Amino acid sequence: MTETVTALQSGGSWGDGSSLKGIVGDVVSDLQRHHADTGVPLPHVAVDVPRTHGFEGNIAVLKELLSVWLRDAVRAAAGNAAMARTAEVLITSVDYPDCIEIEIADSGPSLSKRQGLVGGVAGSVHVVAQQKLLDQVRGDVRFDDCAEGGVAVTLRVPKMVSQRMAA
Repeated sequence: MTETVTALQSGGSWGDGSSLKGIVGDVVSDLQRHHADTGVPLPHVAVDVPRTHGFEGNIAVLKELLSVWLRDAVRAAAGNAAMARTAEVLITSVDYPDCIEIEIADSGPSLSKRQGLVGGVAGSVHVVAQQKLLDQVRGDVRFDDCAEGGVAVTLRVPKMVSQRMAA
């Protein structure tokens, strides 16, 4: 079921099977609060994360990763105020036996068009910081062009590793 998230809560900084939907909801709510003062319309942000999907591991690190990628997706999808009215960002998850995947897809430009938008020292620092966070959750990330336009960022976190880290 897809819904627009306004405010959901998750517990603590370490999760013992914490609701992924709540974690994602917190990230979306934080973005909405920070964006409210800008005057620029926020693209439609939809969340399709089943309540049964959980995350066991460092919730603060997961939130930081999702927050960075969600901000990037919103910036890319919105482009400008006129585009923001029709732009869309979708957050989904898939629960596999060995891992959980979380995807943030947007309706912005393709990867090749975005590479010119970031770079230099700031872009390098951004990537290094993300890699350090990924290492903490033992996650892998993949960036793909979407068939209908935009980019999908997929985070894959192994379950067994996240369970060991939570112990």
